Amino acid sequence: MSAGADTDLLALAGTAEELAFARRAVEFLGAHADRRSDVSTSWGVGPENLALFHETSGEQEQRECAAARAWQRTRWDAGFGWLTGPVEHGGAGLPAGHDRLYRLIEAAFEVPDMNPVRIGLGTVGPAITAFGSQEQIARFAVGLYRGDLVACQLFSEPDAGSDLAGVRTRAVPDGDGYVLDGQKVWTSNATFADLGLALVRTDPEAPKHRGLSMFVVAMDTPGVEVRPLRQLTGGASFTEVWLTDVRVPAANLVGEPGAGWRVATGALAGERRAVGDRSHELTSRALALLRTLAEREGRLDDPLARDDWARLYSRLRVARFQQQRMQALPDSALGGAERAVDKLLLTTNLQLIGELAAELLGPAFVADTGAWGSFGWNRWMMGALGYRIAGGTEEILKTMLAERVLALPREPR
Repeated sequence: MSAGADTDLLALAGTAEELAFARRAVEFLGAHADRRSDVSTSWGVGPENLALFHETSGEQEQRECAAARAWQRTRWDAGFGWLTGPVEHGGAGLPAGHDRLYRLIEAAFEVPDMNPVRIGLGTVGPAITAFGSQEQIARFAVGLYRGDLVACQLFSEPDAGSDLAGVRTRAVPDGDGYVLDGQKVWTSNATFADLGLALVRTDPEAPKHRGLSMFVVAMDTPGVEVRPLRQLTGGASFTEVWLTDVRVPAANLVGEPGAGWRVATGALAGERRAVGDRSHELTSRALALLRTLAEREGRLDDPLARDDWARLYSRLRVARFQQQRMQALPDSALGGAERAVDKLLLTTNLQLIGELAAELLGPAFVADTGAWGSFGWNRWMMGALGYRIAGGTEEILKTMLAERVLALPREPR
């Protein structure tokens, strides 16, 4: 890497402490990976990269998982595997800003795709660390951050997606453990995950938010069945998971019985943070491609097209400023409202990007001619629909903001 490139990366640090950390990160990454080429925004150059969900299966999926785990082990051995984790469990004990800085620096290098381990690192690991016992942290969270384990979330169900507290999968005490029965859906990574974080009902007589508990479930336990779900895009990023007489030891209960909703909301906050944090490079590239598309379609001087593009540009800048405002605050100062706003801005903007592409392309948006940068936008739009559900359904988040932040009258219950 050139000295100028090093300088650009070091400039991302905001304090003397972060600068020293950035130097170590650049040195580590430079010794293990090549510098990444800039993602092209030129028309027809390289892959379109317009799919919003990572879609692989079979042998390719297994190879990607193995590569991600190996890189996570390399991170761990160098002290970069769990930057915010407790020192007594092998973490670095650093502020969240250091983790964010490392991810910005690492994005400049050719490292394996970390999608297979992202749920474990960004959602399941933090939830277990925040709410689990010391033994669970040592057994499960450390395994995730060390690259030994891969995790999935077993939250949503066919009748409990928007209203997550309505889950029906039950856990019945049995000897020194519990027996789980039910169905989960929209589960990423379940085909290769080692463990799942499962939200289940342990007290059917309690109010629905209070009768839930959270368990760590080994995915190779007898009675766990994973079935791929085919999506509108043609891929299968998600699965449904059937739990039939699945025996889970009591030691795998995260937190107290009945505390599942509290653990789930903590985990979902991590999921929303992870979704928002990695979105802006994607949307910036899409905006540049749309401008080129308007030029190719002879619409660059069309006042309506220019107005739509400018409005979209403004919305993306607002979303970026909102996230930068959150990043300037410690996580302890943020509530669910800020993450909900961040998520709603993202999903709306993804939808608007797809709508502008559809308006510019006309029939080529729905009829695959094989031309670069045309039908690929259809995959973007189909993925944008999924993002409206991921990390908390749009309508539920809007209701939460209306009632808890704006103090508007509650909806009839």
